[in-house]
Amino acid sequence: MKTEIQEFTNIKEIIINTTITLIKGSDGLAENITVREIANEAGVAVGLINYHFGSKKKLIEICVQRIISHVMKTFSEINNSSDKKDASEEENEDMASFTTRVFTFLINNPEISKISMLGDLSQPNLESNSSVSYRAIFRAISQKEPGNTGKIKAFMLLSAIQSAFLNREVGNELFGFNLSLEEDYYLFFRFVTDILNI
Repeated sequence: MKTEIQEFTNIKEIIINTTITLIKGSDGLAENITVREIANEAGVAVGLINYHFGSKKKLIEICVQRIISHVMKTFSEINNSSDKKDASEEENEDMASFTTRVFTFLINNPEISKISMLGDLSQPNLESNSSVSYRAIFRAISQKEPGNTGKIKAFMLLSAIQSAFLNREVGNELFGFNLSLEEDYYLFFRFVTDILNI
């Protein structure tokens, strides 16, 4: 026999999992997902969503964070297992290659990446995914570019990555790179990192 706590947890998980499925199918437009749609797909009353999460916005935030945590964990595990390179090889990965790997991740997770970026841009904070990414980029370039110059270059590279991702469908028309093709976005980021001299 289920306890009230188990049932409470199960209902929350059903709502979260349903919302994650809807987010993944939304092309990054979570604002178009309605509470009624979530309730219908989850087989629960609208009031239960409000009771458990307070608002659709809070539910979406929980789902995005869960998706990103899962993806980042998977991404980290893949990097740790498939990138068993010797130390000199790891140190020699250039910034364009590193940035290409990041962009590949974004391309492979477009819905969640878009939601995360737009959320970070509209409500910036020091714990956002963008802030975490910025610090990772700065760490990667800090030996070559310490101090404020490195910080600004890291910010510029992060901005280029985000802007390229959000404008990837018109990149060919804007600046002559098809950002859906890995070869093109590698060349694009090679130019960007050369311009930034990192």
